[in-house]
Amino acid sequence: MSTIAMPGIFTASTLRRVRREEVVKTAFQKQDPYALLMAFWVDYMRADDRDLGIGGMKLASDAEPDVNVHDAQRAADIKMGEAVNAMIDSLTVLQRAAVYKSQGLATAWRFASSNYEAVLLQAREDLEEKLRKHVATRLYFL
Repeated sequence: MSTIAMPGIFTASTLRRVRREEVVKTAFQKQDPYALLMAFWVDYMRADDRDLGIGGMKLASDAEPDVNVHDAQRAADIKMGEAVNAMIDSLTVLQRAAVYKSQGLATAWRFASSNYEAVLLQAREDLEEKLRKHVATRLYFL
């Protein structure tokens, strides 16, 4: 049974116009760019990189008709993770350890003479400044 076969379903008494005040609009929630870039970095750090043989070294062009958009997006995310990794590597050892621990890549805070929360806040400020200036990641902060 389709709606075309039953013309009497949609009558004027069953349909009514919705007032503008009755429409609920959800506000657009922009994701935190720092959290998004950290998610890219964590995916990059947890990626399996054991296959470095010739099978993984293939050239792909955009002209190929069977390009998988999911694989292309995954590759773009991995490249973004590489860019974030380069900026994290430029932090001090203490700040780098705090970022690793905050993202679950390290389990213990080995610096007893330093306050983890204070170091993490300073690391986030320094890293966010670098992310805002970097050519690959600054578009996320617009």
